[in-house]
Amino acid sequence: MNSVHRILVALAGSGLMILTFSVALAQDAGKEAPAAGQALENIENAVPAQNNNGEEPAAASGGSLWLTFRQGGFLMWPILLLGILGLTIVIERSIFYVRSRIWDGRALERYMDEIVANSNAHFREELEDEIEAGMRSFFNRAEKGLGLLNGVGNLAPILGFFGTVQGMIAAFASIASATTVNAKVVAVGIQIALITTAGGLSVAVPTLAFFHFFIHLMQNLNSKGDELLARKIAHLPRFSEGRENGQ
Repeated sequence: MNSVHRILVALAGSGLMILTFSVALAQDAGKEAPAAGQALENIENAVPAQNNNGEEPAAASGGSLWLTFRQGGFLMWPILLLGILGLTIVIERSIFYVRSRIWDGRALERYMDEIVANSNAHFREELEDEIEAGMRSFFNRAEKGLGLLNGVGNLAPILGFFGTVQGMIAAFASIASATTVNAKVVAVGIQIALITTAGGLSVAVPTLAFFHFFIHLMQNLNSKGDELLARKIAHLPRFSEGRENGQ
């Protein structure tokens, strides 16, 4: 399975999970549509301190996941896209690592053996340079996409915090325009403002967890590669030794 096939499989897996998630959201939203409409109406009206009957407004309900997503505002969509991108990279890299059994170093050793078999080097330094060049190519393939995965994990919470700042600005603007302020007015605004932070962290935590796990695999593989390199070149003389012998 080449890289294109792995990416397609990863995208299909991500799409299937997102489709399942979307169906669950749609069913949830259909069941709680009246409550969602009332909650959104309260939010868009800046949550006044008292309604026409003189009663205090209720806090925003978090019963519907789709309602909660919509309350987070437009920044929830780029956070969702980052989540899909991160999930795609995780699935693609997992397929690659499992197929190559990269954790035991056998793929790297086979790659080195091929380089040694095709090498015409007479000295240790020459073979070392050839193997290191091949190792760089191997590690470039093994680490493909990890930088982007790290970027997704770091960018998602930043977008979440940005949405929180925007929500807090709107909440305090509503408080400033209200004639009477109570705890519920403040709580509803802050609750909605923190939704984007929760969304960003829900993407960042698993993404960074997988990223650091993959980096751990690469570090172990790099250490294994150094050990294999020392063994593969040990049978050849050094260049300085060859000069002393007149070779």
